[in-house]
Amino acid sequence: MKLKFQEKGQALIVIALAAVALFSFAALAIDGSMVFSTKRRAQNAADAAALTAALAKTRAKDWSAAAIASALTNQFSNDGVNEVIVLECTDPNAKCSSAPPGADLSQYVYVEITAHVKTRFTTVFGVTDVPQTVNAVARAVPGYLDQIAYGNAVVALNKTDCKSFWGHGNGSMTTVGGGVFVNSTANCGLTLNGGPDLITPSVTIAGSTSSPVIAGANYNAPQLPPMVLPNPVCMGNAVKSGNSLNPGKWTGSFPPNGVTHLNGGVYCINGVFKMTGNDTLEGTDIVIRMDSGDIEWSGNGFIKLKAPTEGPFKGLLIFVPPSNPNTITINGTNDQELTGTILAPASDIVLSGTAGTNGFNSQIIGYNVKFGGTFDGTIRYDEQKNYTMQYGPQIEMAQ
Repeated sequence: MKLKFQEKGQALIVIALAAVALFSFAALAIDGSMVFSTKRRAQNAADAAALTAALAKTRAKDWSAAAIASALTNQFSNDGVNEVIVLECTDPNAKCSSAPPGADLSQYVYVEITAHVKTRFTTVFGVTDVPQTVNAVARAVPGYLDQIAYGNAVVALNKTDCKSFWGHGNGSMTTVGGGVFVNSTANCGLTLNGGPDLITPSVTIAGSTSSPVIAGANYNAPQLPPMVLPNPVCMGNAVKSGNSLNPGKWTGSFPPNGVTHLNGGVYCINGVFKMTGNDTLEGTDIVIRMDSGDIEWSGNGFIKLKAPTEGPFKGLLIFVPPSNPNTITINGTNDQELTGTILAPASDIVLSGTAGTNGFNSQIIGYNVKFGGTFDGTIRYDEQKNYTMQYGPQIEMAQ
C-alpha cells in the first residue's frame, strides 16, 4: 500500500506567517511615521519656544511663560502626555553645550520638550508609548548704548566702492581721540591721491588693501553692524524773533535772513543750509535734521554750534536721514567751531578750507568722506561730546 502525502493546508500556514510579517512591518511603518512626525513637530516647537523666550528676555518680560505659551500654540504642554522645560543656561540642569567657552550663560535660554507618542499597532508587541525628547537653545543679546563705529573719528559707510574715503591734492587731515574707519571692501576703498597728509592714531579698513598701502592699518576688518538711527522730530514750525530763531520745522533757505542765533532745540529743515561770505551763526544745545536739501558752507563765516549735552540726542549736532542723500560741503575757517556728531549715512561729506585745530570737536560719519585741496583741519573725537547710539537687541539660535 502506498502512502500519499497531501499538501493541502500548507499554503494557509505560509499566508498566515506572511500576514504576521506584513502586519509587523505595517505597524512599524505607521507607528514609526507617527514617532518621526511628532519628533519633528516637537523640534520645531522647541526652536520657536526658545526664540520666543529670547525675544521676551530682551524686553525684560517673563521669558519662561512666553516659551511655555509658544509651545502650547504648537500643541505641546505640561499635560501629563507632554512635558515642556524652560531654563536659563546658568541652571545646571540645562544642556547648553552649544554655548561657546566663556560665554555669558545668562544670555542663553534652554527649552526641552518631551513628547509621548501613543502607539496604535505596536501595542501587540508590548510597545504602548515612545517618548521623544528634543531641545533648543537661543541667545538673547540685550540692546545697549555704544559709540558709533567703535569710536572712530571719521567713518565712511560705503560698503563696496572705491574712494569711500578719499584724500587728494595738498589736503591735510589729523584725527585725535579716534581713528579712521573705511567700511568698503574694495581694495581702493581708502584712496589718497596727490600726496595729502593723513595723521591718525589708527586706520581700519574692511578691504584687503588700500591705495597706497598704509603701514600699521588694520585690513580685512568686519564691516559695521546695522545702525539704529536717531529720530529727532519737530512738533511745530520754527519761529523767528529778531536775530534769533526758535526750534521747529523750517522750509526754504536756512538760516533765514537776519538770523544769527539758534535757540536750543531740534530744527527740521527742508531746504538748503547755506552759509557764505561773512555770515554768522551760533547756538547751543542744537540738533539740525536735514530732511531735504544739502549743506553748503563756504567763505569766512563765523559758525559756532554745539550739540545737546544731555537728553536722548546728547552729542548729536547734524543728522541727515538716509532718505536725503544730498551732499554736505563744509569749507571750514578758523572761526568755525562745531561740537557734536555729524551723522549722514547716505550722504557724501566733502571737507575743505582751513578748519584749524578746533574746528571739529566731532565725529564725522558719511556714506563717502572726501577731503583735499586746501583742507587743513583736525577732527577731535571725544565720546562725551558725541552721540552714543542705541544698538538694538539681537536673538539667535545657538542649538
